[in-house]
Amino acid sequence: MPNPNPLCMSPGAMLAGRRAVVTGGAAGIGAAIARSFAAHGADVLVADIEPLGSLEFDSSAGGVISAVEWDVCSAECPPELVEHRPDVLVNNVGHYLQPPHAFATNAPSLWDGLHEVNFAHVLRLTQALLPGMTDRGHGSIINLTTVESHRAIPGHTVYSAYKAALTQFTRSLAAEVGPDGIRVNAVAPDLIESVQVPYAALVPDEDLPLWPNWSPLGGPGQPEDVAGVALFLASDLSRFVTGGTIHVDGGTHSSGGWVPRNSGGWTNRPRNP
Repeated sequence: MPNPNPLCMSPGAMLAGRRAVVTGGAAGIGAAIARSFAAHGADVLVADIEPLGSLEFDSSAGGVISAVEWDVCSAECPPELVEHRPDVLVNNVGHYLQPPHAFATNAPSLWDGLHEVNFAHVLRLTQALLPGMTDRGHGSIINLTTVESHRAIPGHTVYSAYKAALTQFTRSLAAEVGPDGIRVNAVAPDLIESVQVPYAALVPDEDLPLWPNWSPLGGPGQPEDVAGVALFLASDLSRFVTGGTIHVDGGTHSSGGWVPRNSGGWTNRPRNP
């Protein structure tokens, strides 16, 4: 299913003159979003704990990508993010931090880590950048959630709870700041090839024909599939869209969910449907 020439990476001017901040943009989905925005003319500032490396994109539309090192779990937001004066904020960072683990045996300290990486930093950064967007009278905030904020994920109960909180934060903030010209939306991926979930390594070759059983559109999806939706939400094409969630999952949210394995545990990729 990978597309070697995704439309979102083709040069255009959908974000010409815009500034954007993308958290976690050094790799995976965040990097695809940063590259897509820059290909469409945006001045993108990536905030990541990892080095930026080389993010290739067609710069003919005038876009650029720079970086600031930041651990989103730090209490203070770097001043560079505010000084960048972004028109677009992509809160991309999130993680479930550990393999599946029964809630009854969770250590409360784990809840704090999940809260920081999935929710608290979004509140801090959004609050830091909102005044500038309000002063300028426009802005687009895009929060990366997950399909598991809309359905169960056994073994990651607290993670899904914080992602669901992020979804509701998106809706309520959209209502609050809409009169200021600021739009707030969410993107909920599933079955996307990423650093955290490398389907190319997880799914053996003999199971590749099963993808149509796991997703109506087959799969896996690619980071560029999420980037295309983020580009839409960042641009004026979505000028009358706010408070919603767009599912980028090949149809899994509408068609399926988790099923128990005969050997124990759960899977969203059954081998014997």
